[in-house]
Amino acid sequence: MRIRTILILGVVVREAFSFWTGHPFDFEIWVRTGYWVVRGLSPYAPLPFAPGVSFANDFGNGSNAAIGYLPFWPLLLGAIYELYSGVGSGNRFVYYFLVKQPIIFADVLLAFLLFVYVRRQNPDLAPKVLALWLFSPITIIISSIWGTFDSMAMVFVMMALLAPAGRARSAWDGIATFVKSIPVIFILPLSYSRENRWVNFAIALGIPVVSTAAIVFLAGWPVTGQHYTVLSTLENTLQVYGFPLSLWGTWVFLNTVNAISNSMFQSVLSWGVFLWIPAVVVASLGARRWFGFGTDRSVVQSMLVIILTFLLVRGQVNEQYSIYLLALLLIDATLWNPKRMRLFYVVSAVVIAAIVTNNVFLIRFLSPVYPNALQVEANLIASTGQLRNVLLYAEGLAFSGLNIWYLAALIKERRPRGYEP
Repeated sequence: MRIRTILILGVVVREAFSFWTGHPFDFEIWVRTGYWVVRGLSPYAPLPFAPGVSFANDFGNGSNAAIGYLPFWPLLLGAIYELYSGVGSGNRFVYYFLVKQPIIFADVLLAFLLFVYVRRQNPDLAPKVLALWLFSPITIIISSIWGTFDSMAMVFVMMALLAPAGRARSAWDGIATFVKSIPVIFILPLSYSRENRWVNFAIALGIPVVSTAAIVFLAGWPVTGQHYTVLSTLENTLQVYGFPLSLWGTWVFLNTVNAISNSMFQSVLSWGVFLWIPAVVVASLGARRWFGFGTDRSVVQSMLVIILTFLLVRGQVNEQYSIYLLALLLIDATLWNPKRMRLFYVVSAVVIAAIVTNNVFLIRFLSPVYPNALQVEANLIASTGQLRNVLLYAEGLAFSGLNIWYLAALIKERRPRGYEP
């Protein structure tokens, strides 16, 4: 099948779901953000129901309906709402369609960039990589049905990998972090690999920091204070924990079945949810020692060690975080370790199972067209007792077990002691 045909089919499949599906928490926040940003409200404040476009209220009393990302995404959503105001004719499904377009475009572009990266060393397998990404249920659900934008951040990570080491690569990594902050964990392997390392590091870190500060200042969004601010909202995102794919799900499950007390549960979480930060730093330094950052393979190996550590230690690992792992795993399996293609399939299967379980047969994604979707979901959860939690716990353990095995296999590939490149 020709590359153009694969790309077109990938777009068509995603567009078929674009305008009538969406996550009632995440996608609803995107909808509200665009509506209120153009009206001067800070996206880091609680966002009220948006008349004419909101479709769900999965936020309890509404206090959690605030965005937890750097300003790139709320600004883009505001621009999309402005476009909708001009061409949408008041039809909310046009708005949903427009919000999904940069997400879908990014996911398809990510597939193409993976194709380009693999084609440089293994042109025979490059079309397979393109097809695997475009027709994976995970990428289709996360981009065109769920409506979250991790593929957009990963696009810029791939641009960094395709760029020459140095300032260009550092700049792309900085943009990736500005799009969604998770790629900051890759800052060492993507910026600290050639001459002028500290300059490159400063570029990668400075782009998201300076851009965020400038936008927040110009927009007049509150940074500090007693109420919801940029800092308080972003700080809260560091502390989340629980299902579906985190090892911390074990701790949550034990508390759910009353195996541990609430006081012990909270006392451990008070410090445990921050462990991923020093763990990623240690993993980054370890990867530099084990692999260095001097070749394509060593950079990808280092990034895999870092993302695996992040996924194993972070308090909450959402299904969309698998995008970062699967993209890098696909590169590793097609270029250097073909036997790991089985691992790609198994990890994908576990993530798909977690998506289906956590979102109860994907019913919640029908919220834009079926207002009672969340009630139906709640009834199903209530009727099955602890079954959903048990499945999520098992899926989280399976995902973590695979990550531990993969991490151990990567560490075995480290350079011998005393190696001089």
